[in-house]
Amino acid sequence: MNLSYNNFMLKILPKIIPALIFWGIFIFVVLQIPYPDSITGANFQQLSFFFIPLFFALTFSANFFLKNIYISSSIALGCILLLILKALDSLNLVTGILIVISVGLLVSYFRKATRRSLTLGLKTPKLISLRRRKQ
Repeated sequence: MNLSYNNFMLKILPKIIPALIFWGIFIFVVLQIPYPDSITGANFQQLSFFFIPLFFALTFSANFFLKNIYISSSIALGCILLLILKALDSLNLVTGILIVISVGLLVSYFRKATRRSLTLGLKTPKLISLRRRKQ
């Protein structure tokens, strides 16, 4: 039982550690960096210190469950865009639906991209024979 627990921890820890590091950086930024009165009054440094760790924390947290970094980063980008629009009081039904549709299209594109095979459907004789030998 100890061996299976060690294997489990060796598989899980490399996936959890980056998420925990970026969540820690994000919490440190929220607690220590002086915040502006509004998002429009923030300078570039304050915005980058807030949104970059948040993006990576959301990406690595979603990647722990989804196991695809492209899909995870698309979802994290959609969440950040929704957060920015909400902070600017520009989030309404139309912009929210457009962001959800664009994130859905990105996710569907990246989901299809992982299923493709280089030799599937090609008519080149060498690749067809390679595919036959592989199976």
